Amino acid sequence: MLARSLVLCLSTALVVAACGGTAAPPVVPEEPKKAISAEIADFEVSSDGVDRFTSCPPSGDLGQAWIPPLPEWSPTPVKPTEDGGLPAPLPTNATNADDRGRTATERAIEDTRAAFRSCYHRGLVLDPTQHGHVAIVARVGPDGRVQKVESYAACEIVKETIICMQDAAKALRFAPPRNGSDTIVLPTVFSDRSGRTGRVNTVDTYTAAAYLAVEQIAPDLHQCLDEARREGHGLEAWAHFDVTLDEIGHVDSVNVDPFGGDQDLLQCAASVVNKLHFPAPEVAHGHVIVRVRFNPRMGSR
Repeated sequence: MLARSLVLCLSTALVVAACGGTAAPPVVPEEPKKAISAEIADFEVSSDGVDRFTSCPPSGDLGQAWIPPLPEWSPTPVKPTEDGGLPAPLPTNATNADDRGRTATERAIEDTRAAFRSCYHRGLVLDPTQHGHVAIVARVGPDGRVQKVESYAACEIVKETIICMQDAAKALRFAPPRNGSDTIVLPTVFSDRSGRTGRVNTVDTYTAAAYLAVEQIAPDLHQCLDEARREGHGLEAWAHFDVTLDEIGHVDSVNVDPFGGDQDLLQCAASVVNKLHFPAPEVAHGHVIVRVRFNPRMGSR
């Protein structure tokens, strides 16, 4: 009887609503939000410090950064002269601002263009399909000398080309920086004859940003290599890290499969990947495939 009474009550309510009550608006079920998913190309981490992605990220939004935030840097003090001053400035090929109003960065880009192009053409012998990008970063000391050269956001360019470009940047000379040091960024994009640059034409802002997040753990991955070297472990390993994210982009879980090489090195790498912080996926969760390869051998790309 209880079930029958419930049915009758429901029927009565429907009749009243139809005769003069205010009917509730129909409930439209929300479409389930799609989880963010990103897949990162192999990030090659080398003992010589020349790291690269085997494939370039997709295009992001117009103006979206493709170079990660650069770490802080402190110059090595320059040995003073007998009178306590700095050595005489070296002949410069770039000043803080030349007589045509160009900045040191603009002049440095101009002065390395031919050398970088030569490096690229030499690299085509090793990989005729290389057409990506890289940012060469010159760290300038108090006397205008380049004390350190780094590379960031390198993709689809062979290591030999990057090393050649770094050597060219080391030869740059600048006017003594007003603040005692300077950082010059030389963003370089190479394309083939058809204009292809290696970047996927599909716009995927999240994956483009995820590439930057992965590259920012490079210093910690190099610490893994340093630790492996000190303890006499192998320096070659690779793994695919299947990472799930929470709603704010922190790593929720990491599954490693497949993998190969030195297990201790990979265990260290897994602890580093676990600290990754991606952009918030704006949904309940996210999913990112991170591939790391330590010291790949020639021909294994």
